[in-house]
Amino acid sequence: MGEYEKFSKEELIAKIKELEDEVLMLRTRQNELESLLTEYSEIVKKQFEVFDDFIKDLGTKRMVDPLTRVYSKEHILKLISYYHQKAFEENFEYAIIMIKLTNIKDKEDFEKERIIITLGKVLREAVRVPLDSIGRYSYDSFLILLTEITKENAKVVEERIKKLISIKLPDVEFEIKMAVYPHDSKNLEELINIVNK
Repeated sequence: MGEYEKFSKEELIAKIKELEDEVLMLRTRQNELESLLTEYSEIVKKQFEVFDDFIKDLGTKRMVDPLTRVYSKEHILKLISYYHQKAFEENFEYAIIMIKLTNIKDKEDFEKERIIITLGKVLREAVRVPLDSIGRYSYDSFLILLTEITKENAKVVEERIKKLISIKLPDVEFEIKMAVYPHDSKNLEELINIVNK
């Protein structure tokens, strides 16, 4: 208390006001930090939930399409979602490619099945296993996740896919679309929409 004894009443009141303002500022800062911690906890919790769902599906029928032996739609989308978050946090690029068969509806059922099975094999041949993942997105389309890849290298893989399909399934018409994170969009939904138009 010694240092304040020489202060006048007005100076003491001013000092008290100054200290009260400082306490208020520190309380506000503490509330902000608590709010940030809560937000961070929620993000981490969601990440663990996504990862838990991903692990839960490992080795189950829900994970693999029985006809083509590539991932199911549900699983490839979970995988892309998990990977998108990872790419955002660790600041690296990735690409997704959609292959749609355009004239399969005109074929006989047996022929349709043969084409779809062959396409699954062709895609496994074309990508960089185990870095990349393939999923059957719908009856006549496949979705591919290319991890940690530049736009230029993704184009090389896209060309390899086109070439292999043309060689192994010459009578099949298809379209192929690619989107690269973060070049085409930083939003996962937008990336899926780009390839699924």
